Amino acid sequence: MSKTPLSGSSRMTTQRFVLIAGVVCGLIAAILVFAIVAQSGGSEGDGSLSVVVAKQDIPAQSRLIADILDIKTLPADEVNPEAFTARSQVVNRITGQAITAGDQILPTMVSDRAGESLAFTIGAGKRAVSIEVKESVTAGGNVQPGDQVDVVGIFALDKDADVTALLAVVAPGGDAVVTPFGTDRNLTVTLLQDVKVLAVGQSLVKSEEETTTRVTQPETDAEG
Repeated sequence: MSKTPLSGSSRMTTQRFVLIAGVVCGLIAAILVFAIVAQSGGSEGDGSLSVVVAKQDIPAQSRLIADILDIKTLPADEVNPEAFTARSQVVNRITGQAITAGDQILPTMVSDRAGESLAFTIGAGKRAVSIEVKESVTAGGNVQPGDQVDVVGIFALDKDADVTALLAVVAPGGDAVVTPFGTDRNLTVTLLQDVKVLAVGQSLVKSEEETTTRVTQPETDAEG
């Protein structure tokens, strides 16, 4: 069987068809690549960021665990620039304040580092002081880490003691009550008010059960 050679016009039509098909395929490939890149980089390309948020309400003096934290993607203009971006950055830290569900976790809300030492719960510029107390003067042993308390001092005075001079030293301008005590007197003075309890015994976290209070460690401003 003999083959009929293509005429010049037919050959040009075939070449034009191949060229158009190649251009169309190239456009389709470019569109697909653009769609894939846009989808994979959408969290950054659309101006959104992922941050660590509280999954539930978290009380102060609580140890953070992964189960109560979540990762949430938010528009960039709603993200606090100091917010943590990974659970691993905050797990095992102690909260210094109550955190509401949905709040972004910030460095100012938690201890500087993860750990179980009292040092991790002391704010910058503060000092912790350990005080031995009896259960009868600590609300029946119900004082818990995170509570705010007043520190009251009771001083035994000789009958001839200068109360005014003593007050000028221990509580200038503070509240004081002098009561008889046999032949002597007792001076009761409010030394500190609204002091934060960091720990009770060896516990840094508020307990769900009753505890016997033996030692509290109130946080006071550092001097010098």
